[in-house]
Amino acid sequence: MPMWLFTTFAILLTIMILEIARLTPLLFRELKFESDLDLPPTLSSCQANGRLSIIVPAKDEEANIKASVESILASSYQDLEIILVDDRSHDGTWQLMELLQRLDNRVKTVKIEKLPAGWTGKTHAMYVGASVASGDMLLFTDADALFSRDLLLRAISYFVSNQLDMLSLIPGFKKWGFLEKSIYPHLALGISFFYPITSVNDPSSGAAVSSGCFIMMSRKSYNEVGTWRSLRGQITEDIAMSRAVKALGLKLRVSRSDLVQTKPFDNITELIRFWRRTFCGGLENGPIKVLRLWLNYTPLLIPFGLVVYFATKMATNGNIALDESVLFGLSIMTILAIEIPFGIFLKHYHGRWLYTLLSPFGIFTGFWIATLVLFTKMLNIGIEWRGSVYK
Repeated sequence: MPMWLFTTFAILLTIMILEIARLTPLLFRELKFESDLDLPPTLSSCQANGRLSIIVPAKDEEANIKASVESILASSYQDLEIILVDDRSHDGTWQLMELLQRLDNRVKTVKIEKLPAGWTGKTHAMYVGASVASGDMLLFTDADALFSRDLLLRAISYFVSNQLDMLSLIPGFKKWGFLEKSIYPHLALGISFFYPITSVNDPSSGAAVSSGCFIMMSRKSYNEVGTWRSLRGQITEDIAMSRAVKALGLKLRVSRSDLVQTKPFDNITELIRFWRRTFCGGLENGPIKVLRLWLNYTPLLIPFGLVVYFATKMATNGNIALDESVLFGLSIMTILAIEIPFGIFLKHYHGRWLYTLLSPFGIFTGFWIATLVLFTKMLNIGIEWRGSVYK
């Protein structure tokens, strides 16, 4: 092996080991967050906050909308209304909404026929839903979300007790399948690198992120940020709202919670499309962040490639040179530095140690998505989402 190539790989692997060692404590600090709201499912009289309006935008959600709404209606918090907004669906979503309205008078329905210029579909649907809501508290959620019975009581109690302006919950999955256990965590760590929850919940930090599956706001705060109208062109409207809240000095809190769950990904293509959109919108238009995302994943493929190369060479030739042995050892050390913290992370989030063996697939998927995001930004390619194309 040429000396320049040996030196390049040796320096790169050493830097990777040191960088992973630096980031590992930050990862463990993130894991200290409780996965659910650690509050009793009761409200004191001083915490009771009146009517809660839950806005549910839906486009072609025939398979999910009924179960989602029924889970909300079964909540132990009863002073609520549900605003179902049909966003130009082509399936039976609207018919199911009308059925749900007939079965429970707490359900209201709104039908959208045309998307106004300059709006994204979901943002417009939520704006329309909020405009007809009567509650002083607003909750924006997805049509495939399932609520536990005590979620709303706990969330409102947490919201009021902490004097929040916005609360967002990162959901769990209804079912943790192969994609959710082996690939999704690598991508979740990718966004956490830029917006760790500890920083998001720090009022002095500019970091902001949230999940559109559960965004609770007071109407006062919602109006103060300019409603969804001020964010009408955002492809990641949830992250944009969290930025708007923090920019005004309002109090944001983000937490993970299995009390709200979303559907698993149907296939790898759906997962890639979701994260491409998330990274494109979440990293704004800053080329530095997009390039940093690509550099976060790309070098991680090198030690796995080197191990495969040297192992194959040893199997065919019986031995390798001294400099190659050094690189082989550094590559193994780098892989261990990656796998051990990730294994702990997986065990904490519904995974198994066995899935750490699939890290190369997760890292490669992250690299592929980061490459797509890089070219999307460089070439100003639109993002297709729910039948519409946004730039």
